[in-house]
Amino acid sequence: MKRIVAAACLALAACSPAATTATLSTATAPAGSPEALVQGIYAEAQHNLGAPMPETIPMTDDLKSLFDRAEAAAAARHEPFIEGDLALNCQDCRSIGDLVIGPQTGAEREPAVAGHQWVQAKFKLNGDEDRTILWDLVQGAQGWRVDNILTDGFNLRTEANDYITGPTSNAPSSPDSAP
Repeated sequence: MKRIVAAACLALAACSPAATTATLSTATAPAGSPEALVQGIYAEAQHNLGAPMPETIPMTDDLKSLFDRAEAAAAARHEPFIEGDLALNCQDCRSIGDLVIGPQTGAEREPAVAGHQWVQAKFKLNGDEDRTILWDLVQGAQGWRVDNILTDGFNLRTEANDYITGPTSNAPSSPDSAP
């Protein structure tokens, strides 16, 4: 299985245009590990660079339900809930490099709730922008699943909850809608 993941990553890098090639982490995580799940997410992100990809992120049922409700609220407002790539924390991404996936090492460590595992992804976006994404993972009957994504003041669960409970429209009122 390790060879298949490594071969897939190499094939993906070989088929990508030069502007989007990535240096994936050199150590392939053991199959079925939390790190392997995150490596798979980044392999998909590299393949579909810059495209929104929440449907390809294996979420817990609870996070998926919350995400779907936020998307429904956005659709009712005729606006997007998430614009850009959740895994890369960007819009209009051009490249990802120097990807390192492993345990959380940041100065302000997030406490892992019992049954949860933190995995950190660090990389360079577009050649010079440092990014760190924290993946809150839970193991269940279907294996490891994403229960939250955190980065640079962004918390997916908080954003979704705020979006669901927020005003029905983020757009300013038009003069025609005044009483």
